[in-house]
Amino acid sequence: MVSSRQATAQVAANLKLCRDHYRLVLGLSAFPPTRPGQFIQIACCDLPGLDADPRERQWTAGPEWLAGSGGESHDVELTSPIALIRRPFSLAGRRDGDGVELDIIHRVVGGGTQYLAGLVPGDNLNILGPLGNAFALPAPDQFAILVGGGVGIPPMIYLASQLADRRAVAFAGALCRDLIPLTPSTTEYEVAEFHAHGIPAILATDDGSFGFRGLITQALEEFLDGRLAGEFFPAGLRPMIYTCGPEPMMKRVAEIAIQRNIPCQVAAERAMACGMGTCQSCCIRVKKPDPAKPPLPGSDWCYRLTCTDGPIFNAADLLW
Repeated sequence: MVSSRQATAQVAANLKLCRDHYRLVLGLSAFPPTRPGQFIQIACCDLPGLDADPRERQWTAGPEWLAGSGGESHDVELTSPIALIRRPFSLAGRRDGDGVELDIIHRVVGGGTQYLAGLVPGDNLNILGPLGNAFALPAPDQFAILVGGGVGIPPMIYLASQLADRRAVAFAGALCRDLIPLTPSTTEYEVAEFHAHGIPAILATDDGSFGFRGLITQALEEFLDGRLAGEFFPAGLRPMIYTCGPEPMMKRVAEIAIQRNIPCQVAAERAMACGMGTCQSCCIRVKKPDPAKPPLPGSDWCYRLTCTDGPIFNAADLLW
């Protein structure tokens, strides 16, 4: 059973990494243990009483509240674009010391992430977590291949931090150079966020503005076929692929892994309103090990919830 909690975190830093991405560092006096692949739900708005017991909040949607005597609105959530529902964010890292620091890397794509981008040190955020399951770390005789695309890169950074004394290589892809939320070196295959953990990295951009020209999945295939940075693939170790990113990318990574009989763990992406199995909004189709058993007896597939049964699934079990 995963221990989770609602907590108020304080913004310790909010750094712009590239054109649209920010690294948000959240400080807390304490937080339950976390593992790579897990996520938190963040309240991306500033509503009075958010920290209160939700049973104590009343919905004030009457016309007398929508417009006050001077025409002002009392219920901003009804009259302005606002991320009223929490948003899920994968953990990009964690540091424990005199308190806890959590790293969140996000891309500004709407009102919720725009709100996060405007936070400054000292601001408070209401968070819920940790939520979901986690990546299973590679066995001693396995070689980890981390494949992240866009906002799927952050959990790969956290996973890399847990791979001490293990052989690994990272792949990170983006549309173009100014959408890579990483710090490449002038040395080939050296990216600060992965190099800090002794892991070489291969970057790819769709437009060829940096690194490998093409899709990150094409770079992965060339690597597995020995045509790209083959020196990073150690003899005698079995590969294990980990991936997170846009669904078309992850689907292709899964296909590549299955075609080569390589185990692959996928961090699935779905819209999540609650993050803990209540709203049923993040259904995903998976294969059933025994078609005769419920749910859906007689069917070889069923629905699972990404937030509680996942977000980590074996690639071979997913029905995209």
